[in-house]
Amino acid sequence: MVSKRRYIKIIADIIGVTVDIFEKSLIYLGEYQGGYPDGGA
Repeated sequence: MVSKRRYIKIIADIIGVTVDIFEKSLIYLGEYQGGYPDGGA
C-alpha cells in the first residue's frame, strides 16, 4: 500500500510537470502569435 504522503508527492510532481509543459506551450504560442507586430500574414 502506498502511503498518503508518498501519494501526495507523486500527484504534486505530476502537477508540476503538467504546469511546466503548459507554461512552455503558452510561451511558445505567445511568441508564435506575437512574432509579427504589424499583422504578419
